[in-house]
Amino acid sequence: MTANHNSAVKDDRYTDSEWARLNLDEAKGLAEVCAARLAKGDLILEEVPMVRRGQPANVGSQLEAVACKRNLSVAAADQYRRVSAWYTPERRTALSATGVAVSYTLLREVALHTHGGSESAEERFDSLITALRETAGDGAPYLSAQDYLRRNGLLPAPPETASVLKRMGDDSTLRTAVVDAIRTDPDVIDSVLRTLAEDPAGPDRFFEELVADGGLDALQSATFALRKAKSKAKARDEECFGAEEDPSPTEAILDLVSKAIRALEKPMNLDPHQIVQILPPDQLAVLNRLCGSVSHWHELLLAAERAATQKNGEAA
Repeated sequence: MTANHNSAVKDDRYTDSEWARLNLDEAKGLAEVCAARLAKGDLILEEVPMVRRGQPANVGSQLEAVACKRNLSVAAADQYRRVSAWYTPERRTALSATGVAVSYTLLREVALHTHGGSESAEERFDSLITALRETAGDGAPYLSAQDYLRRNGLLPAPPETASVLKRMGDDSTLRTAVVDAIRTDPDVIDSVLRTLAEDPAGPDRFFEELVADGGLDALQSATFALRKAKSKAKARDEECFGAEEDPSPTEAILDLVSKAIRALEKPMNLDPHQIVQILPPDQLAVLNRLCGSVSHWHELLLAAERAATQKNGEAA
């Protein structure tokens, strides 16, 4: 996790390849995600250093250029650099020494002081280190942002249901479905909706909400209610306007490919070591067969791509 930042700007080709490598690292596991995002912030810092008092500031235009190149929003690019600047090499060394994995969400919460309070930077960092050491003492390998904020009494109370529902739009059917879903587990569902509404760029924080006790079951209830409402809305549309035409074969294939891509993206972010420890042997065998099937299909896809490329080359 240790790294130096604010060094001289490196060659663009090196920076581009390093960014691509970090994108791959983010798929390896929790610790790798955190380290990769800090390293991304270091790369942005090399291009857009923090402005010291008395220096001319043209940060906005520089950040826009970096954000465009890295396919980020300007806010996200600035967030990356500010978090990495806050976690100096000395602070990163202290974090690593605790032996406890930590989410990037938590590092961001502490660095940017998003949870409020009047603590100084050093007080916030000391509080984080204390929590990590206590977590290590409890034998836990990981401290989530939600656990940390709850432990320190910093997790804000969820808003009233009505304020969340305002963000759901004017579709009365959907609003009714969400109200019914929230009744199944108000605390969890309301917290999940709040996270989605207020922090759409924080999937790791959203995931932490989901794995809280009862979160998955409650979300399943909400998902079922929303699907039911969507089916009713579709039925009403068909009564008024008639059934939709069947998609063409090409459209059907594209839809299936899109679904396959979405289905495969998420599992690749899981930690293989954790999966091997958790899954029973029979389920692990099924997973291995599925992965083998995907790998075989991938080989066929690559072969088809090579054949098409060769054919196009000969035609040219």
